[in-house]
Amino acid sequence: MAERLERRRQRMADRDIYSSPASEELAVDFGRRIRQAREARGWTQADLGAKLNERVSVVAKLESQTIVPTDEMIPKMERTLGITLREKVESVAVKKHTGRAPMTLGDLIRTDEE
Repeated sequence: MAERLERRRQRMADRDIYSSPASEELAVDFGRRIRQAREARGWTQADLGAKLNERVSVVAKLESQTIVPTDEMIPKMERTLGITLREKVESVAVKKHTGRAPMTLGDLIRTDEE
């Protein structure tokens, strides 16, 4: 009962939607990571394809970064190859503009006339 009340309290708590925690995104060099891990194990692209239940052409395209792995494929590759393909990405705070109002077309015309 106490667990359910605690979960409800967390669910009902106010949250700041603009201060989100770090999210995970696919690494920029995912193709290199896949190829290096496959070669370190001495596997061919066909071997890796068989272990992932994917075609050789899909493995080749993943390694060359021609295609991006699906959300279902990422954990399979991470487990099979023992690597991480996702990285935590911190959200970047954007400063609000507090200076003058932006210039309009009318302001531009008045500036040229002066």
